[in-house]
Amino acid sequence: MIKNIERTRDGMDTLIDRAHDAVVDVADRAERGVESTAKRVVKKAHGTGERVRERADSASRGAHRRVKSAARALDRGYTRARDDLSRATTAAADYVAENPGKSLLFAASAGLVLGLLLRHRRSPA
Repeated sequence: MIKNIERTRDGMDTLIDRAHDAVVDVADRAERGVESTAKRVVKKAHGTGERVRERADSASRGAHRRVKSAARALDRGYTRARDDLSRATTAAADYVAENPGKSLLFAASAGLVLGLLLRHRRSPA
């Protein structure tokens, strides 16, 4: 009977050792799987981050080009307006120098009309 108990105990020890080895093996395989999956996820995240960075750089360059183009267009418009105003000022000065009487009558008429308009606006209805 003692031999049977010893054999049973030895069988149980063997069974426990095998179960322990099986659990350790499954845990090792699971750990390797998790590590492998984590590496793939990190690699994909790096790739995605790189693509996002490239697209952001591209968008930044495009915006910079558009701002630069708009600044050049504004500069051209400012230059054109300044030149037009300079020509108009010169033309007005030439006209006044050539026609002082007409210019004086025109200025007086414009002043009268503006005065009447402003006076009319101020008076109570």
